[in-house]
Amino acid sequence: MPREYTHGSLNLVQKNSVIFAAFSKRNFYLRSAISQFVLGKGQTPISPFMNFDYNLAGLVDKDLVRVANNTMIARADEIWIFGEISDGVLMEIYIAHLHNKPVHYFMPNLDGSAFREISTNEVQLEDVSPWMWEWVQAGKSLERWHPRLRFKKTYPLIYPAYSKRNFFLQMHISQFCLNSRVVPLNPFMLFRYFLGDAVQRETVYRGNNNIVRICDEVWVFGEISNGVLAEIKMKREQGHRVRYFKITSGYPVQFRKTVGKAMPFEEQELEEYRYLLT
Repeated sequence: MPREYTHGSLNLVQKNSVIFAAFSKRNFYLRSAISQFVLGKGQTPISPFMNFDYNLAGLVDKDLVRVANNTMIARADEIWIFGEISDGVLMEIYIAHLHNKPVHYFMPNLDGSAFREISTNEVQLEDVSPWMWEWVQAGKSLERWHPRLRFKKTYPLIYPAYSKRNFFLQMHISQFCLNSRVVPLNPFMLFRYFLGDAVQRETVYRGNNNIVRICDEVWVFGEISNGVLAEIKMKREQGHRVRYFKITSGYPVQFRKTVGKAMPFEEQELEEYRYLLT
């Protein structure tokens, strides 16, 4: 009988709310602070400016990123707005209302420390016509007024699992996923390698496990580390599919679909748990 696989992160599974963090590109520099704030509130942030940087540096068609963002809003539990409301943020609020998602508003504190929640009466607009804000609050249709609202479809959510040894491939992995018409919630991008240790590791692990939970599938890239094996086990216990991809050498990097039994382990000691890959 095979030995049961254990890992410290498996003891940190705690369901909490998944928060879509929306903010203007003018506040791009606050993206890590915003994710830190949401984690500090005991919730799990999925921030588009963390997950895709700025439109994935032009590696994919911008429309793919728009569909991905809309998918993230549809699958989140709540949407939290940080700072002034730009045109793009207003559309994210509109989409959240369509999906009956709670919306909360925050502004940075004047002393630069964290954020404070505000009411809709205190909201500040950034190059947005007041009538559009009023229409969104009144629940009126803006379908013909903004091109982003053309995108009605959503894509499956994918958790890309890979070792920190392949950290440098993070954007290529997200590019591959988006071009495959799935939305990656990429842990090494969402948490920017544990947010520079600004948040306790256990807090990040809980958030990471929550993302594994809400994703439709786990896609494994390259050698399987101890942490990746834990993510595989979590998803298999949910009864969901795990797919495997080998990383080919050369440039540009490519990913080739394979089967679990053909995947290499990062450490020889993990071989006894290969049964988890079948």
